[in-house]
Amino acid sequence: MSAPDFYFAVNATARHINDAYGMESLIDYWRSLGEEFYQKRCEKWRTGGLAEIAEDWRQYFLQEPGAVVETSVDESAARLDIRVCPAIKHLRDSGREIVPYYCEHCDHTCGSMAETAGYRFSRTGGMGACQQVFTKAEDSEGN
Repeated sequence: MSAPDFYFAVNATARHINDAYGMESLIDYWRSLGEEFYQKRCEKWRTGGLAEIAEDWRQYFLQEPGAVVETSVDESAARLDIRVCPAIKHLRDSGREIVPYYCEHCDHTCGSMAETAGYRFSRTGGMGACQQVFTKAEDSEGN
């Protein structure tokens, strides 16, 4: 079950950590969420591959009110086309001031989740609509 007011806490927490401790600490916090809090999801991604990543996000966004997201997968990538971000939509609809670096939480949290599972993550766009792509990380020898 989704609790969209949680986005208020995400926004306020990001603001507090950045203001009190700096962006480096905020990035460390976001990366820790990806590596530690979402450890079970990362393991599912590692064993299930790109199809699991796409299905995991499809299920996630089905629970998020206001989300308009299309997921797709092929042999090279799992893609999310987020046409309406439920977090940004809820914050805007509620008249909240959104921290300008809000979308960076996806870069660092999803990025560390992807790395933990053996993938790479990239995002283009933001502040309401973006594209996110998960691709298989090459091993250190380039194989």
